[in-house]
Amino acid sequence: MSDPGAEVDRHEESFATHPADDGGATDSVRQVSRMIPGLAVLVAAGLGLRGNGPAALGFLVGAAVAYTNFRWLKRTVKALADAVSQAGPARSRPSVVLRFLMRFVLIALVAYVIFTGYPLAFHGFLGGMFVPVLAIFVEAARATYSAMRPRS
Repeated sequence: MSDPGAEVDRHEESFATHPADDGGATDSVRQVSRMIPGLAVLVAAGLGLRGNGPAALGFLVGAAVAYTNFRWLKRTVKALADAVSQAGPARSRPSVVLRFLMRFVLIALVAYVIFTGYPLAFHGFLGGMFVPVLAIFVEAARATYSAMRPRS
């Protein structure tokens, strides 16, 4: 009779040895990371061409903060997963939580400076904060099209 615990260990080992086998999620996150700056520049250029320079600059600042936040979030999630599974390098859990909270402090600080110093750019800043969402929608549409496309 086989040991059920051994089966679980083999299953967990297959995840540890093949982390790239995640159904394309890693590839999609990489694509979203690449799309964020490009989409930010495209939208900001459109705002600038319409004669709304302060909003375009605010949009670029918001997109830069959102991109930084996205990158930090990826690292924080990986660190939390490693801390829970004890798979990665030993990191203290308080430092992971502190980094998670610092993302919000950064966003609040930049938003406050723009809101008080450059109120015309504030709406652009808020729009720029949603560039990762736009990139996720574009990647979802691309992945859906790719999955539905007939193979030859």
